[in-house]
Amino acid sequence: MSVYTIILEYDGATYITQVEACDVQTAMRAWSDEQDIYAIDGFPLNEADRILTSLAEQTPTPVNKLTNVWSVTFVVGHDLAILHLIKTEAKLDS
Repeated sequence: MSVYTIILEYDGATYITQVEACDVQTAMRAWSDEQDIYAIDGFPLNEADRILTSLAEQTPTPVNKLTNVWSVTFVVGHDLAILHLIKTEAKLDS
């Protein structure tokens, strides 16, 4: 397993978390399953399940000219959100 650092840019704020996963798709699913949406300012709670389920079904796009970096762009309400996923080889500290 690898550590994935996940950076969410939404509504003028940046949120950073890490998950352990065997691949980028699993990392994105783990993030959406574990994400504390109450910590995201302005996130529409009435649409949260639909948004996170839809996001988990998307395929992250590799970022050109970079290794082990992907992004996903999605709509939250009337706003655009960008999710960056960065793979490292280190394990998370317990």
